[in-house]
Amino acid sequence: MLEFDFNFLMGVFWIVCGLAILGPALLISLGGRADLHVHYDDGVDPAYVSRWGGSTAVLMGLVTIGYGFYQIYWGYEPMLFGGLLVALLVLSQLTKRFAQGWGTDTSE
Repeated sequence: MLEFDFNFLMGVFWIVCGLAILGPALLISLGGRADLHVHYDDGVDPAYVSRWGGSTAVLMGLVTIGYGFYQIYWGYEPMLFGGLLVALLVLSQLTKRFAQGWGTDTSE
């Protein structure tokens, strides 16, 4: 009978989730595919969205993968899990705002 540790299973789950985030994020940031972002506004420069929105999404994926490895090696830590959730919430709002053109100079 195979027996897996809960921390190992959840760590693998978070790593897979991080890879699922990282895939499209890399296409947006490195591939210049700003149109893949669900909140992309056609009036915003695609290079801006790729640079800022894509790199923020890459950071989301890396944070999630990092948490997965932490949970595999050191176990569950409630404060760190809460930090992951807050970081993902903040970063998802940032990438949404960047895709909608937040921070661009529209006075030109």
